[in-house]
Amino acid sequence: MDIKISGKNIETGAAFQRHAEDGLQDVVNKYFADAIAAAVTLEKTLAGFTVKTKVNLTKRIDLESTGHDTRDAHIALDAALSHAEKRLRRHKRRLKSHRNNLTEQEVAEQTITASLSIYESAASNTEPPLSTETPNSNTDIDTSYKDSDALPIIAQLSYEVELLTVEQAVMQLELSDEPCLMFRNASHLGLNLVYKRNDNMIAWVDPRGNRGDI
Repeated sequence: MDIKISGKNIETGAAFQRHAEDGLQDVVNKYFADAIAAAVTLEKTLAGFTVKTKVNLTKRIDLESTGHDTRDAHIALDAALSHAEKRLRRHKRRLKSHRNNLTEQEVAEQTITASLSIYESAASNTEPPLSTETPNSNTDIDTSYKDSDALPIIAQLSYEVELLTVEQAVMQLELSDEPCLMFRNASHLGLNLVYKRNDNMIAWVDPRGNRGDI
């Protein structure tokens, strides 16, 4: 598994890099030996150290975790690794036993690339960010919002709406740190949504009404 380690507002030293590589390899290989690649990001702010990890378990399933500590980057890393291990342990049986009858060609043919606009919220700063980074997306920052009463768009991205079963969608959402996931339901190709509720349960929205047990 190829692991990329980077820092934001801080340089990652050799000791942290070894800790990250060894720890992430141990956690992932224990439950999922065929992972493709991974990334570890260390960020330092006034509030302390935050470590985010993202592992590409398959081409369609990512595992994300976050750890934080006010004083020590290594403790923040251990927290992120512990979070990742708990998620993998919980889903080990489902990841191994889930039957996917969809071929990669079918998934590719039925995947939709939709436009995604990021709006500035009322609670955010009045100044637009200097940069916005997102994987495999082109960012276009709108700096003209000061002269308009329209809700300011600070980024124009793209969103891959994949063909998934409901179980796959729930699994992907639970393994990630995202609040929601839009997908095409493999049973009827319609657009569906799964999202995390405030009570930590997952809700499934199917406009066609083809609802079953998740």
